[in-house]
Amino acid sequence: MNEQINPLDQLPAVALPEAISAWPATIAWWLLIAVSVLTLIALIAYCLHRYKAKALMRAAIAESQQLHQQYLLTKNSHRYLSQYNQLLRRFCLQQFPDVPCAALSGDAWLQLLDTLANKTLYQSECGRQLLNIYQPQSSENIDIAGLDILLNNWFKQLKIRGRREVNQLHHD
Repeated sequence: MNEQINPLDQLPAVALPEAISAWPATIAWWLLIAVSVLTLIALIAYCLHRYKAKALMRAAIAESQQLHQQYLLTKNSHRYLSQYNQLLRRFCLQQFPDVPCAALSGDAWLQLLDTLANKTLYQSECGRQLLNIYQPQSSENIDIAGLDILLNNWFKQLKIRGRREVNQLHHD
């Protein structure tokens, strides 16, 4: 029995390439990964900083809602205006310590509120009702709902400013 030998059996085995690595081998890929991780860390830090910076604003908005609910129960407009004004002053004193907001009253106070929000809100007809706290007897014709909306709009327009911008506002 003469078996014939297949010439293909005499060839060496096929050399398969190495498996592709799970980690990138070039420096460019490592740099891309490093930049991506650093960018993600910076973004998280920025978002956390903004969240903390707006904590005072969130607390003030919550307090303004409580003031409005309290007014709806008592219907005491003079007390509402007084507490509303105190809330604005406390917020400004904490958020803008370099601005002399505690010493202001009347039109100068309303002008400062509008300057901080960079929009005319309190020098409008509705906003000027806040000055009724200086009257011995407050009028019952005060638009409390309008003032509440105005306060919420003021907080929405307000930009949290850095020290340099507050100092510039103080010196202008």
